[in-house]
Amino acid sequence: MTKPSKILPRSVKLYLTLLTISTGLIIYGTLFPTDYDVPHGLIGMDKLVHVVMFATWSFFYGLVRFLKDKYKLLPVFLVSTFFGLLIEVFQYFLPTGRSAELMDLIADSTGTGIALVLLYLLSRKIPEFQPEPSSE
Repeated sequence: MTKPSKILPRSVKLYLTLLTISTGLIIYGTLFPTDYDVPHGLIGMDKLVHVVMFATWSFFYGLVRFLKDKYKLLPVFLVSTFFGLLIEVFQYFLPTGRSAELMDLIADSTGTGIALVLLYLLSRKIPEFQPEPSSE
């Protein structure tokens, strides 16, 4: 048993809770009906919000996988990208007053990429988030 990291706690329950909360916030922020127009000065902020939302979500998802001894980053990328695509598909078909945008999906993927870089660095620099060496 390794001692807890001083940077990040090793708690699956904590990261599952944060993942669940961020999932709810993404769903609420992207799929619930809106009846307001975004001011022109905030148009670019929408993409920044997408980047931050998906970087956060992907990071928590990756930490949960790490703590369950699943260290591959490709599944994190695929699931996160699929989640972003699913949001855009729902926006296209649901009558919420929202519109699906390719740039939103690109922003989501950018956020996922940022999370993957952080997870990669974490897996290389912090022993508690590295695979156990196989003992033979």
